[in-house]
Amino acid sequence: MTETAATAWPQSSDRLGHKSFSHWSGWDYVAGMAFMVIGALALSEPKLASLASSFYLGVTLCVAGAFTLAGGIAGIGHRGGFLTICLGIFSIVAALLVLFNPIAGAISLTRVMGVWFIISGTFELATGSSIPFGRRWLSFLGIINIALGAWVLTMTRSQVFHFLGYLVGISLVLRGLWSLLFTADLHRERHRVRPRL
Repeated sequence: MTETAATAWPQSSDRLGHKSFSHWSGWDYVAGMAFMVIGALALSEPKLASLASSFYLGVTLCVAGAFTLAGGIAGIGHRGGFLTICLGIFSIVAALLVLFNPIAGAISLTRVMGVWFIISGTFELATGSSIPFGRRWLSFLGIINIALGAWVLTMTRSQVFHFLGYLVGISLVLRGLWSLLFTADLHRERHRVRPRL
């Protein structure tokens, strides 16, 4: 009986250790920390981050263009089939241009983002003037977006290329920070509810 207890104890302890490791609450924080680390690396090397963003855009356009082209060929006898084929070919050509010249692709992408900032800021100002709540914050955000878009459009090519890398880095860091804060609040709520159960 002593031998049975002795042999059972390591198995139970191993099972307990495996369970505690697999149920370690720290795993929930890994994604947020990874985002922050990658964002910090992007901020330290904005050129590489810009090139990576441009390459990602090229691959995305290529895949989307291939699916669009395939859909257009499959529906060539239907209305809009020819236009779908043209759109697929255009997407693939744009993707190849971005992949073969990622610097120009990154600059073009940032310019488009500048235009998007201005358009979204204009809509936010228009919406802010017509809603009863949150008008000041939405109007403030609209002014910031318009100013940011105008600033991007007046940048030199070198500044635009670096700006995209910094923008990606800041976005990843903020996403990681939000993930960590959200996970901490979630764990705090679980610990607060658990004693009641």
